[in-house]
Parts: sequence; structure tokens; C-alpha cells
Amino acid sequence: MIRVAHILFSSELGGAEQVAINISRNLSDCYHFTYFSPSGPIQNSVMAERIEYQSFDPKQIIKLKREIEATKPDIIHAHDFKASFLANFLFRHIPIVTHIHQSPLWQTTCNLKSIAFKHVADKSARVIYVSKWAKESYIFQDKLTNTTVIPNGVDIERIKELAYLSIPTAFDLLFVGRLEEVKNPERFVEISKRLLVMFPNLKIGIVGDGSLKERLQSLIRELPQISLLGFQSNPYQYMARAKVVLSTSKSDAFGLTMVEAALLGAIPIAPSIGGIAQTTDELNGIVYASDDALLASLRDIFSDELIYKQFKSEISKIDFTKYGQMRFVNQIRQVYEGVLNDD
Repeated sequence: MIRVAHILFSSELGGAEQVAINISRNLSDCYHFTYFSPSGPIQNSVMAERIEYQSFDPKQIIKLKREIEATKPDIIHAHDFKASFLANFLFRHIPIVTHIHQSPLWQTTCNLKSIAFKHVADKSARVIYVSKWAKESYIFQDKLTNTTVIPNGVDIERIKELAYLSIPTAFDLLFVGRLEEVKNPERFVEISKRLLVMFPNLKIGIVGDGSLKERLQSLIRELPQISLLGFQSNPYQYMARAKVVLSTSKSDAFGLTMVEAALLGAIPIAPSIGGIAQTTDELNGIVYASDDALLASLRDIFSDELIYKQFKSEISKIDFTKYGQMRFVNQIRQVYEGVLNDD
């Protein structure tokens, strides 16, 4: 059986991590996957899907190289920039699939990072971008010949099944994501505080874990309307009962959470940045350019039932088959087959 090693640098479940899990689960009939990442909550998510998991210490790179080599991978699937830089540095004779899930500002200008990534991309067997925007925003994109765009897919039936396994608290406004600077949960809290001035009885939830957890706990200590729910292996049960799922990300190349939210009937709202804005617009959600514009939209939704139902109606018209898992998985399979044939 063909062996694939996923390499990721996050220890928590996020969009890229879920993508790696979905690939491993859906291609397990003809590929054997090993998931490598720093130790953390992600381990439980991976092993729950019966995917082989190995943790590593980012400070012990040589040990990681030996551990990956011990699995005898035919392909290394490196997710995002740090893993891609590392994989291409450590391995010369194993084809590497570089999978870019984000679109940081540095890739839009000529600098040491963007120049270095040009070398990494050239050395990679394939470079996958999750959105057209993420690909085209890279300053040296026109010099690359091995790139492809594969929008993320969601397992529609599985998500719907998980969403109704239990009946948790219903929240009016929900944040779902890693509690890290790139997701900007502090901005979510500030928006929530301003919103609670207008609607003091709203129920607001934050699903996720990360390095900013203690900071958020201190910010919401005097706000009983905001619940910090921590990491949830099944966030869909909360999304299905939320009126709005709000992203405050500083960078997001696709916006997988927005697709999942809309699929479950919540109104997706995202900042006007990168691929997440394109995705949210396609879902008939709301894209905001400023906090004031966002608050105006939220005020309308929470004060006028007709406006809320109108947004719900528009979202219900979306054909989610374009975001289907099998389309995504088949495209990944084609990449793997192409890489092996090239090799």
C-alpha cells in the first residue's frame, strides 16, 4: 500500500488539520497515512479516526527526520509554509506535496520569505492552494508551473449527522476556531462587548483552544453572557443551533468554517480578506470591512426577525455539492497519482 506522511505544525484542530484528517479517512482504502504534529489535543482527533499518529518536538528536527523515514513514505504531504519549508529542507528523494491553507501578507511582496518559498515551491512535486485568491496573491505565482487549486471539501452527511447527536446550549453568536493571533479572537470579544450594550440578553459562545485562552478568560470574566467552551471534538452541534457564526481572522485562504456554518443553517459572517471573503460571499453570507459595518449587520439580524429569516432563506438556496467531500478527495487522489507517475 502506498504510504503518505502528513506533516503539520499545529497541535490543535483547525481547518488544515481537519483537511488532513478528511484526506486520510477517505483515501484509506488505497493509501496508508501517518499524521505527524506536535503533541496536543489534535492527537485525540486523529486517533479517533483510527489514523496512525506520531508526535514530534519542533526543536528536534533530526529526530523527526528519522521518524518520518522509518514510516517509509512514498509521498510527504506538507501542510502550510512551515511544514513545507521543513520537508523540502530535510528530504531530497521523496516527492513532496506542498499544501497551502493560508494567505499571509508577506507572500504578496518581494521579501526573503516569498523568495525562499519560490525555491520550496520549485522543489515540491506539487503545490496545492485552497483558493484561487490564495494562489494569485503570491507575488511569484506566474513563475511556478506545478500549482493547482483544490477548494476544501466537507463531508456533508457526516457533519449533519454529528450536528444532531446532542442538544447543547443554543448561542446567538458563535466563534469557532483556534485561539491564536491569526484568528483574532480578542477582536471577537470586543465586538461581542459592543453588541451586548445593544442586546444584553444575547448568548455568545467561543469554541476553540489555544495560546490566547487565558487572555480571553480575563477579558470575559465579568461577562456571563459569553461562554468559553474550549476545544470541542464536535463543534457542529453548536454551529447547528447558532444564529450567526462570525470569523474575525486576520488571514484565511478559504474559510472552511463558513461553509460548515452555512451548511448547518447559521449565517456566516467574515472579514473582507482573502479567500474567506470570496467563500462567504458565495454562501450568501455577510462580508464586513470594518467593526462598525459588522455591528450594523449584527444589529439588523438580532433586532429584525424578517431580516434574519431573509438571510436564512438565501443561504438555503446554496448548492453545497460544489463543496462536497468526494470531489475534493478525488482531486487529491489525482495529485497523488500524478506525483507518483512523475517520480
